[in-house]
Amino acid sequence: MKRAAILTGAVALTILVAAGWLGYQRAIGSAGAARQSTPQPEAKTVAVAKGTVRQVLTVPGEAAAPRQRKLSFPVSGRLAEVGVSPGDDVTDGQFLARISTSTLEKAVSRAEAELDQKRMALSRVESGPRHADIAVAEIDLQMAVAKLDQSKAGPPASDLAAAEGAVADASAELENAKLNLAVVQKSEVAAKNVRERQDEHQWYEANYGTQLKRHERGEIGKDELNKHWSNLMTAKEKLDGARAQAALALSEAQSRVARAEENVRKAQARLAEIKAGPPPENIRMAELEAQKARARLAQLSAGPDPVDLEQAAVAVRLAETALERAQSDLAAATLLAPFTGKVVGIGAQPGDEVSAGTSIIELADLSYVEVLATVGQEDIGLVKLGQSAVLTFDATPDESFSGQVSRIVPKKSEGPGVVTYEIVISLERVPLRLLPGMTGDAEITVAERRDVLTLPRRALRARPNATVPVKILEGEIVASRDVKIGLVGDLDLEVLSGLHEGDRVIVEP
Repeated sequence: MKRAAILTGAVALTILVAAGWLGYQRAIGSAGAARQSTPQPEAKTVAVAKGTVRQVLTVPGEAAAPRQRKLSFPVSGRLAEVGVSPGDDVTDGQFLARISTSTLEKAVSRAEAELDQKRMALSRVESGPRHADIAVAEIDLQMAVAKLDQSKAGPPASDLAAAEGAVADASAELENAKLNLAVVQKSEVAAKNVRERQDEHQWYEANYGTQLKRHERGEIGKDELNKHWSNLMTAKEKLDGARAQAALALSEAQSRVARAEENVRKAQARLAEIKAGPPPENIRMAELEAQKARARLAQLSAGPDPVDLEQAAVAVRLAETALERAQSDLAAATLLAPFTGKVVGIGAQPGDEVSAGTSIIELADLSYVEVLATVGQEDIGLVKLGQSAVLTFDATPDESFSGQVSRIVPKKSEGPGVVTYEIVISLERVPLRLLPGMTGDAEITVAERRDVLTLPRRALRARPNATVPVKILEGEIVASRDVKIGLVGDLDLEVLSGLHEGDRVIVEP
């Protein structure tokens, strides 16, 4: 639209200049060695005029909301509630979603209880030992010192007398046990009882043999024979009992002797141990116990141990950190809007198990929208921060909006056979209907010269910063001049030298 208007104005200007030239050429004559014959009446000219030369780069772009975030929970859990829907407008700090907090609340309770315990332990250490603890330590030291003194002094006389008495008692018991054994071994009562039972058994055994023969001859019946057999078994049981009693009496007497000998050995060993005194290792052990008791009493008397204080303080700090982390996790179970905007997406539903970092809600701030444009590698060098731009969008083709280049991303994006770079254009005014994702074009003014001598680009062919020969019309005479060209814009050229404002340049066919 703009280019068409400029071209129309240039054509009109050309017609006016041509009409003036036709009248002017009739009034002047030829002059100078560089001048030529009168040009053909149909030659077209344009006048050198002051104006603005612009070089514009047109690139495609897409609207985007810079404040657009996918919101997630930093902890895992079951999604309990979602308070918004796609398209809803929300304000900063508004409730969005929540995961189940039962497990997180229990973790906070455990952390609080642990912190209370650690603080109580620190308080006990800071308050120092109790009087009762010091009293116990003093008693322990007295007992340890007494034990050490006793170990060094040797056994008391009472222990020696008791040990000697124990040896005498054990020896006396041994003599009695040996005497009892001799009595048992020589006892006629036991021997006589065994002999009588043997004689009785032998008689019943012989009698049963006689009765068995009589039974075989039929002189007595079965019942009579069984009676004699029963008498024989009874005699045998009496004999076995007599023998067992005699053996038991002998065994008991022998065991008594063995026990008495063992007691004598132990009593004599104990007596020898007491007479020899305590071994060196016992004295060393008693000395170590006394040293420990003294160190313990000194520690309690000196107050809190710096090492114990530091350890207790560290434990409190760790417990505080654990509580803060548990409270932070509990607070993080509720998702709040970090800024005012519009909900553009929902990634999970109530009841879903969600992991930490999983996108739950996508939120965009549509009050500020910028344009992401792509520039080819051959043109990216022309783009600078702050350059102005005019943008049109496919959704609003009849409107244009002003902006400027705010960022240049120095990272290439490769496509099929093309390398492009991304730039960001900030809008001076955001259209109400402009939404992220809408496409359009941006015309970026990459170079501009204001209030300079200009010629339309159609007047001659020239490169930037080049010197070219130009034909001008001086009256009815055509003259040639060397003209220095500056910026070559989209519609006009900048004239640096060789021409003056109002000069009429003949347009090259």
